[in-house]
Amino acid sequence: MLSIPYFEGVCQGGEGVFEVPQGQIVPKSAGRRWCDGVSPSPVTAGMPSHLTSGFWGAQVHLPQMATCTLALWLLLCVWGVVASWGVKRVPHIVLVQRVRGRGSKPSRGRWLGDWGSSIVASSVGSFAPALAPQAPLWLQALLMVVASVGLLRLLYALDSREVGQGVVVGLGLIALFLDSLSGSAWARHGALGHGMQAAGVGELYGSLAILWSLVVIRAWLQIEGNPLGAAYLSGLVALWLGWKGQTPALGWSATATALTLGWLVLQREWSERRRVRIALQNQPARVVKLPQGYDLVLHGAILLGLCAVALWLSGIPMPQIGGFSLHDAGYAALATACLVGIARVRFMRPLPPALQRAWLVGTLCLALLCEPRLSAVALCTLVYWGLVGAMLQERYA
Repeated sequence: MLSIPYFEGVCQGGEGVFEVPQGQIVPKSAGRRWCDGVSPSPVTAGMPSHLTSGFWGAQVHLPQMATCTLALWLLLCVWGVVASWGVKRVPHIVLVQRVRGRGSKPSRGRWLGDWGSSIVASSVGSFAPALAPQAPLWLQALLMVVASVGLLRLLYALDSREVGQGVVVGLGLIALFLDSLSGSAWARHGALGHGMQAAGVGELYGSLAILWSLVVIRAWLQIEGNPLGAAYLSGLVALWLGWKGQTPALGWSATATALTLGWLVLQREWSERRRVRIALQNQPARVVKLPQGYDLVLHGAILLGLCAVALWLSGIPMPQIGGFSLHDAGYAALATACLVGIARVRFMRPLPPALQRAWLVGTLCLALLCEPRLSAVALCTLVYWGLVGAMLQERYA
């Protein structure tokens, strides 16, 4: 028999539901299975060693996998900061100090050194531990690394880096959407799934979903897709997170992102439809004035309706002030490393202006409304720094 004084509530295990009030005596096997459902805290420090399995054990505490993922991202971020330190800007030209002896022809294994795309791919590869939720920690970490490398190779298999990143994160977005409709097993047992108590989308994966949608929209615009489709996609993501998000913060943040992007897209379409330039051999021949696009009013009304339903499904957000833990310190270090790199190459713009503003609005809303504020801000800066690193690798490596 084993006393568990660290958890209070309902835990779902492999053989049923265990009521574990504070201080109650429960079987040891049930005490080990509680990590399959809900973790009491993102920090495992202070718990007995028989509750947290070792590196080679048969059971894995989800925060341990989250710590491994955080360490991997921190390593990639520091690598990127060091690699980008030689990049400097002169007026209208961006130069980079090349490594001595390196030829101008890219090598076949160049994709292995793309730390920026590795960050983007690993954010989707964090689902991989859910394939073997009962496996030991080393096997789950290996699954995540293998999945991330495979996604990175898929990214490089496409012609455009922007389109490749959009395809990779699009796969993650589709997987998260389908998982939210079928019990959320992947999101719950993924590397960032600690703390989930029910089916739905948690705050960490929900934050990634908002960021992934903007990367998908960038790829859509890269292949000359209709900008109105981008506005509708952001509205649908807001509707989905308002419906399946575990906290109102996700729905409200996604709605603010969708409204910002939709307003900028509609404003641009409205101004461009006023005049259509007809060019002959790349030379403007005449200017034809067209009536104003009244259909844009209908598109705006539909987008507002989607956002209103998303807010209604989300409910009223109740911001909470949580404590500062060791896990939060890790995310603070991750965000600091990313911000240092972004400030160092702040002249790089991996996103169009409209997506830049939507990204900023979404990050601010997540920082204000989410309970794990440092985690949400760290994930926002992490993915953005990954996009910056991919641009640096593509242009100047």
